[in-house]
Amino acid sequence: MPSLRNDATRGAIIQRLQRLTPDACPRWGKLDAPRMLCHLNDALSQSVGDTTARSVNRRALQHFPLKHLVFYVVPFPKNAPTATEFLSTPPGDFDADRRRLMGLINRLATTPRAKGPEHPFFGPLSNDEWNTLQCKHISHHLKQFGC
Repeated sequence: MPSLRNDATRGAIIQRLQRLTPDACPRWGKLDAPRMLCHLNDALSQSVGDTTARSVNRRALQHFPLKHLVFYVVPFPKNAPTATEFLSTPPGDFDADRRRLMGLINRLATTPRAKGPEHPFFGPLSNDEWNTLQCKHISHHLKQFGC
C-alpha cells in the first residue's frame, strides 16, 4: 500500500499538489480547492499530534476486517462523512495553505515509527498507519480535482 514514508510516493503527491489551482473544479463533493487544502491541513495536523478530534465511536472501523478494508482494499467513497474538526480552518492564501500542507506531509513522513494519535473513526493508529491513511486520503482529494 502506498505510504507517505516512501520518498517516491511522497514526491508524486507533492507534484500533484503543485498542479492544483485555486479555481480547479471538483468532480464531486461540496469543497472547492482552497477549502479542500484546509481540510487536508486539518487532518494532517491531527495525524502529527498538533490538534485532536473527538472520537465518534465507530468501533467496527477500529478492528479487522473493516479497518483493513478501508486502509488497504476499498477506495474512499465519494462524499464520505468527516470529523467536524477536519473542516475547521478557513481558507487563507492558497499558496501558503499548500506550503503548510507539504510541510505537514514531510513532517508526518519523517515522524519516528511509534504509536501515533487516535483517529476519530479508526481509534489508535501507529505512525505507519497514519502515513498509509493520509496518503490515501490526500490522493482521494487530489483525484477529486483531477490532479
